[in-house]
Amino acid sequence: RTGLPCLEQAKIRFQEKKLSSVIAAAELYMQKQNERSRVYDVIAALSDERTIDKLGLAFFDILEINGQSLKSAPYETVFQHLNDIFPKTGQAHVIETHVAKSKSVIPKFFAEWVQEQGEEGIIVRCDMPYMYKIKPKHTFDVIIVGYVEGVNEHKGKVKTLLFALMRESGTYQVIGRVGNNLSEDDRQKYYDILSQNHVDSTYIESDNDGVAFHMVQPEIVIEVGCNDILLENTYGNPMLNNVLQYDQHRYSLYNTVPGVRFIHPMVERMRDDKTNVFEDIRFSQVSDLIYIEEEAMPTPDALPKSEVLFREVYKKTAKEKTMVQKFVVWKTNKEKLDPRYPAYVMYYTNFSSNRKDPLQTEVRISQDHSQMMQIVKEFIETNVKKGWELV
Repeated sequence: RTGLPCLEQAKIRFQEKKLSSVIAAAELYMQKQNERSRVYDVIAALSDERTIDKLGLAFFDILEINGQSLKSAPYETVFQHLNDIFPKTGQAHVIETHVAKSKSVIPKFFAEWVQEQGEEGIIVRCDMPYMYKIKPKHTFDVIIVGYVEGVNEHKGKVKTLLFALMRESGTYQVIGRVGNNLSEDDRQKYYDILSQNHVDSTYIESDNDGVAFHMVQPEIVIEVGCNDILLENTYGNPMLNNVLQYDQHRYSLYNTVPGVRFIHPMVERMRDDKTNVFEDIRFSQVSDLIYIEEEAMPTPDALPKSEVLFREVYKKTAKEKTMVQKFVVWKTNKEKLDPRYPAYVMYYTNFSSNRKDPLQTEVRISQDHSQMMQIVKEFIETNVKKGWELV
């Protein structure tokens, strides 16, 4: 991204130091007083020319100066270059750093910056070529909604647990799955309980090996810890969580909403003192910790109805053989509310009474109306030949 004032400030510093080329690492953030900068602050500022001058660059590493690599240099040398080039304040500056005389002062910085001021964490560098990221461990009380059984020598024991948090509507937002930090005795104990509590479900989810979860009554509350929480995937799109409805001992998919994913989750303990009530397993355990933009979550009945844009049926009869081809295009009107829905869908049906597989279907999707109509046109031209009659 060019044209940012903070980048211009960095350029000025490089020119003043007579540097011809620099490869450096920096954090782009919103400069806010007495308040932590969030990723959505940066995104909002980048899209508004009136606020881009509030963005700052905090430089924390230099990989190369004037063609000379610093990758193998000790961080003390790199930090000297950073302090020589950048001031401690301004739109382009060196990141706030303190030199610790011993390990004993590290907890002091962590308590001040993270626990008191609410920052995300601290980075610790030493003489060795290692870097440590220290962040607070987060724990949440969640409800188990499913499990996968182990195989071979682990058969009859739990392999992975599927867990969720409750929203104010009484629905369950599936946050993730966990199988770490469970002893063999724990896996046996959870299996003995959960295997007796299977329920029906029109919703299906599988683990990383493609094995479907057994869905269970939402009764067992556990404490799950994690190192971090992700809001976006690698493409910058929001994480999506499925929201389930549990009614008459049956799960069904209620909706899909922007959500979170826990990084390195692990089971801490079973919470016998917690039950399946909103106060104990509320989703706000997460939303109180990090900002999640709330969106209206319509019920399935409240979603807009689809609109049929095109429908043609062709028929052909040869002796005792009846053949039918049907082409339907509709606009879902749901793509802005639920990213699982494409904007346009074409459904092609091909029926032949004497064929081994009499009914064959194909589906095409698109976000563009003209492209969708071109697709159905080409389908008709390819499949409807001489002898077919438009019904």
